Amino acid sequence: MEIPVKNIYFLLSYAWNKLEESEKVQVDLSEYNDALNLFTRVLVNGCHHLFKRGLDRNYNSVEEEYAGIKGKIDFAASLNKNLFKQGKAICHFDKFEYNIIQNQILKSVLGRIIKIETLDNNLKKEVWDCFYRFHHVEEISIQLQHFSKVRIHRNNSFYDLLLRIARLIVENTVINENDGKYTFIDFNRNEKAMAGLFEGFVRNFYKKEQSYFKVRREDIRWKAVPVENSDASLLPKMQTDITLECYNKKIVMETKYYKQTLAFHYSEKFHSTNLYQIYSYLRNLEEDTSNPNNKNCEGMLVYPTVQKEINEGYQMGNHKIRIATVDLSKDWNRIHSRLIHLISQN
Repeated sequence: MEIPVKNIYFLLSYAWNKLEESEKVQVDLSEYNDALNLFTRVLVNGCHHLFKRGLDRNYNSVEEEYAGIKGKIDFAASLNKNLFKQGKAICHFDKFEYNIIQNQILKSVLGRIIKIETLDNNLKKEVWDCFYRFHHVEEISIQLQHFSKVRIHRNNSFYDLLLRIARLIVENTVINENDGKYTFIDFNRNEKAMAGLFEGFVRNFYKKEQSYFKVRREDIRWKAVPVENSDASLLPKMQTDITLECYNKKIVMETKYYKQTLAFHYSEKFHSTNLYQIYSYLRNLEEDTSNPNNKNCEGMLVYPTVQKEINEGYQMGNHKIRIATVDLSKDWNRIHSRLIHLISQN
């Protein structure tokens, strides 16, 4: 299954809960057929939005020669350079400036993008323009740990979308040691990364696009009694991908992302481990009488469509279990309708 790049962007916007911010960057998704140029366009437009509203600034501790006295004086260094006779001193003080980690990351990622050979030439000129407009900001050797140093708050919340796009680009570029050029790897081939994206997308889609169910993740307790001094803490954690619940109904949903929706042995079969997992969740919830919806709660396994669309239902004890697919290669309106239909059945 080939997922159109515009649908990838929709998935990311929902998974990151950044629909409002993604609208502000004003990107015509129909113009792009590959992820690199689309993400670069988002980054460029987003940077222009930052330039208009003003880049974020903060206090940095600096040490510099200062004409006069400011902050803390380094007497030894000042005497060593004979600065006092010149009316100067080596001073340590906090400076309110643009050269902070979030701006350094954006400038450095723009610098990396320029070195990717498959970048559109016209877009590359715009990247250069944005790069130079960060003239008060240092370029750094970007590492993934730099992203964890950024503190997002209400006043700089727009940075969050751009930093997520920037991280995605960093995670999916590899350098050629011979010429210093970078190659962008199409991340939708990474099954693990796409599984996390698919889960986050479906959960936030239901939070955003319907109001009948409350949507959350849920921890499920094992209904197990330790015997012979056994340690209950060794049992693995059970946590749903998505729990949808209203006053009289509960759906436990697990999302799975595979290159093959069905397992192939001698014949097509559903992945048994997924079925065991969802049934285990339902049976342990059934034993929890604190919530009356647990007794007959429903289970659902949701996959992206690969070979063919699936929509199968089974009654297992007190519980209905549905196994269904969503075709992520279709028009966005059809994806929307499909997801709404899945929770409207029965």
